[in-house]
Amino acid sequence: MTELSTFYIDKASGTFADVLLAFGWMRLLSEVHFRQNTPDHITLKDEGAHYHITCAPIFRETLETLRHNPVWPGNTPIIITTKNRESIPSGSAYPSVEYEVEKERVSTFFAAKSKAQSADSIPDTPHPHWDIFRAINPAALPGYNGILANWWQARAAQPEIFALLADLFATESNDIAHAITTWKALDKAAGWGIDALSTGQQFYNPDQGKGQNKTKANGISIGNLDNFWLLELLKMIGFYEAGQTRLVQGAKDRKSYVIVPRELTYSEHRDIFNTFSESMRVSTTSIKGDAMASLRYAEALLTYFAAPTRQITLGKRGNLKKRLVAGLYAVFYKDLGNAVATMNLAFIGLPGWIDIRTPDDIPVYQTIVGELMKLVQQFDESHSDAVDMLQSLRDFISGDTLDSLFGFTRAFSSYYMGQRERNKYAYALNEDILERLITMIEPRFADIVENEGFKNIAYAIRRSTISAQYQKTQGNRKYDVRYGLGQELARKSRYKSDFIAALSEFLFKYNAENAQVMETKQGPYRRSVQTSDIESIITLIDDFGAETVANLLIAYGYARKIREADAEGT
Repeated sequence: MTELSTFYIDKASGTFADVLLAFGWMRLLSEVHFRQNTPDHITLKDEGAHYHITCAPIFRETLETLRHNPVWPGNTPIIITTKNRESIPSGSAYPSVEYEVEKERVSTFFAAKSKAQSADSIPDTPHPHWDIFRAINPAALPGYNGILANWWQARAAQPEIFALLADLFATESNDIAHAITTWKALDKAAGWGIDALSTGQQFYNPDQGKGQNKTKANGISIGNLDNFWLLELLKMIGFYEAGQTRLVQGAKDRKSYVIVPRELTYSEHRDIFNTFSESMRVSTTSIKGDAMASLRYAEALLTYFAAPTRQITLGKRGNLKKRLVAGLYAVFYKDLGNAVATMNLAFIGLPGWIDIRTPDDIPVYQTIVGELMKLVQQFDESHSDAVDMLQSLRDFISGDTLDSLFGFTRAFSSYYMGQRERNKYAYALNEDILERLITMIEPRFADIVENEGFKNIAYAIRRSTISAQYQKTQGNRKYDVRYGLGQELARKSRYKSDFIAALSEFLFKYNAENAQVMETKQGPYRRSVQTSDIESIITLIDDFGAETVANLLIAYGYARKIREADAEGT
């Protein structure tokens, strides 16, 4: 009989529902390959209007074996609660979870963890899909369990169901109307009484919640839209495969993330996504969560391909964002008490500057991603200044623009000095990491940051701010601390003449202070800025513009200096 190996998933909604559909179908293909005792070799590729899925051939005669050896749809257990127990279909062959048991397991784990003296005293971790169960219950639970019950009821007809779905996805334009007609005929012949349409849940269809959601504005309805129930089933499966959901820290609101694939194999995805999921177990605040989700997925990708046997494969692909995974869909759900509302649909890109050419590149990028994670983690989103910096960091990580990075470094200069003045923790990027990021994104800026005059003036800014402040905490008030220097230079940078005047004034006072200290106090002393340094920076301003040079001076002036030890502190 005809073999099945090529499928197309239309991007019908333009949301993560399309991705869930693709991963749900890949999971079912993998289940059938397991029954067939053949490697799956499933690959997904984004081809614009649809996802193209290829796999090792599945033979239609193999599908016939499912009649007596049916498959359960992926990691989708029926969720049993005290309220719905009586309505659950009888039988013990399908996976299920006891919601109240899993809830108690979570409470026990975190209670024990807070009191634990050693790792041995901590009980088993919560179910890996607990947050999905909690998001489904209670509003989406009847529909969720109902679809799984339908699958269980129709299990004897799995050969026909798989053939229906294979035929649906066999062409680039999925004929859902024909698939619904085929299902109705199958249901009528079997006498199940399973409706072809099922209510689309917001959890899998972020654009199909209650409200004005019709494609054609011919009326207003508060109801959800209806979809073909087998497609809803695939989306349910797909969320367990490619989705993450967590409560927002300090609120009952929810954030869900679903990866946006470019091209990768199903086996690659499973290993990478499992690592990513483990790193996302702890709830966090909304903006920080977006930035960390992108960085953690990038970290999981790099960790996976760091294995020697996989490095060559990654090297052939090069840019992770362009070739493997573009990023993540991020959806914010507002808690309304008995329901939730989709408030925002966004896309969070992976760092586009991760471009692997040789195996030696992998540890370099792992270090950079790790440093950015430390930088993001320190901010408390309940403070307005932290919100602004987190937004800039998120935009930089997702959008790869230096404008966003400079927006962060300008604001960070004041934050960094303020935290240190109050003897509070503050983490800054080190200069090496900063230089790598800037020159990877904008290689021509290497002419600025490698210029000796630029380096010497950045040194002067550092010695007048974070170094002088450090000396002050050590009881050494040899040099004045120039609070607000970064903000002053940023304000003046809009106009070339104003910036040169402000920078010259600072450098004049810096050199004058150096001369005064050398006359009255013992060393060690700071280096003074030379006339040649000023001439070099003016040339750079002429070539690149005042704002660019100012942004780079501020970024470098407030970065951590680790390449040379300095008795006066950095």
